[in-house]
Amino acid sequence: MSSSASGNRRAAGEQVVREMFGETFLTENMAAVADGDGSGAVVARLALEQCFGEIWARPSLDRRSRSLVTLGVLMAQGHQWEIRNHVLGGLSNGLTPEEILEAVIQTIPYIGLPAAGQAMASATQALKEA
Repeated sequence: MSSSASGNRRAAGEQVVREMFGETFLTENMAAVADGDGSGAVVARLALEQCFGEIWARPSLDRRSRSLVTLGVLMAQGHQWEIRNHVLGGLSNGLTPEEILEAVIQTIPYIGLPAAGQAMASATQALKEA
């Protein structure tokens, strides 16, 4: 891949992250890390370029829908910190607090009560922070 294509994807990814999570999150957690040399830099670059710059920027689903899908997957996998982040991102993408909590309830028969209970705790805490 050319460096200009990678740069375009990074710019698109930075814009998505900025709109979903804010400038502070971008500069403190993503962009500064991605500019480094360590293994964390590789992960941050992949997140910016591939996850946000390519996948989240695709036009076939709106960000609100992408947020619901992402929250469901994160709940099923038990990634509590990322649930918190994506609850905040989901609010920026147009989800209401009621829809986010209903999404947790929707997962109960599929991921089980313990996992859904943890997801509910993470989502509720993130909504309080918002």
